[in-house]
Amino acid sequence: MNTVDKQLSHTKTLLTNATLVLPDRIIQSDLAIESGIITEIKAKINPTGFSDSYNCEGKYILPGFIDIHNHGAVGFDFSFGQYDLKTDSFSIEETAVKDGIERALRFYAQKGVTKVLLTSMAAPLEKLEFTFAQLKSYIDQKQPLYQLIGGINLEGTFLKDPHYAGAQNPKFFYEADGAVIDRLQAASGDLLRIVNVPPEHGQKGLELIKDLHQRNIVIAGGHTAAYGDEFQAAVDAGLSLSVHFFNGPSRSSTKGFRMGGAEQIMLKSDKVSTEIICDGYHVGPAHVRDTIARKEASRVIMITDSMFANGVDGLESFSLFGLKGAVSKNREYLQMMGVQDTLFGSVLASVKGFNNVFKWLMTEMPGVWYRHHDAMSLEEALCMTSMMFSGNPARLLGMDQMKDGVPGTGRVEVGKSADLIVADVDVDLAENFVIDKVFVKGEVS
Repeated sequence: MNTVDKQLSHTKTLLTNATLVLPDRIIQSDLAIESGIITEIKAKINPTGFSDSYNCEGKYILPGFIDIHNHGAVGFDFSFGQYDLKTDSFSIEETAVKDGIERALRFYAQKGVTKVLLTSMAAPLEKLEFTFAQLKSYIDQKQPLYQLIGGINLEGTFLKDPHYAGAQNPKFFYEADGAVIDRLQAASGDLLRIVNVPPEHGQKGLELIKDLHQRNIVIAGGHTAAYGDEFQAAVDAGLSLSVHFFNGPSRSSTKGFRMGGAEQIMLKSDKVSTEIICDGYHVGPAHVRDTIARKEASRVIMITDSMFANGVDGLESFSLFGLKGAVSKNREYLQMMGVQDTLFGSVLASVKGFNNVFKWLMTEMPGVWYRHHDAMSLEEALCMTSMMFSGNPARLLGMDQMKDGVPGTGRVEVGKSADLIVADVDVDLAENFVIDKVFVKGEVS
């Protein structure tokens, strides 16, 4: 089906002889789906009455990926519209934005994503209002794959210090102000799920953090010049997510005053979950393993930070609203032109990121802060990787529980939405995790 809609998904589907990946173990089982919900998990389920059946012998079933930080793909940018390779420019025409959203959602679904937060950059509020309104319209009209849309991540709007801008344009930084949130919520139909509020905004920033917390919006901190004491105050006010840890950049300090820098509190606080861009370039494998060991896997969320350039053949360099970027020679990362060591989002797909983390966990390696990391077993590595790509982001956003009659997601569990990946796993292959099918609300996407 091209359009996945729970109201239309009344089919009964049976997946047999599967290996199910649960948060803490792997089991052999059948799995039944009805009306888009997992209704039964049992060693053998009577096949009578099912309209569709798939023999999953030798295959693994996992919860679909939830990417909470994704700017776009296949030419579409959530802040600036559809990219034209010939003119090196973006179109924000209504049709171009709608078509771009659909193409991006299809790309995500092919890569195993069953929920995505479309993420904005620093841009004029008028542009954001327009694209946010287009996203609302796309959902309201139940356009193809609209149920993949989990909401909006507002990353760039409230950045403050240009030295920590990374690949964001300081011309479009705004003061921390609830009126800005009100404007964007009105345009989007209350789709904001994550808002980045760097703590150096001071008292106004803390007031906004408390307000967002009251609205059940996740408050993130990144691209921040904050010292440790400022970041801790933000955590105490309700901040619970660090934006692409180790990247941005954000202040790091090992000095014995002001509680160090923002990154030290991101790492130390059990109240803060940590995003990691898992392409192997933004953060090296040893630092990924160290972070998982220090934070514990339950507080780590793997993201792509994918940009419009992801999946665009022939692209070598580009302009993005005053910023210049280039695709690396091996076409595996983006970088700011003329700015050494500054990356520009990514061209990472979730399935590639999953492969990376899965391999790193099964590989014995020296750490940086930790002397040594043992190789994990396939079962332990698969369960942990799945948790960081699915279970953790679902829990952060409250998507793991039933809400307003909509079942939770992020786990293979009776009563949860049938947002699932069927995959082949073979540790002897270069790509040891290969997607066979993706189900969204019980329908093959």
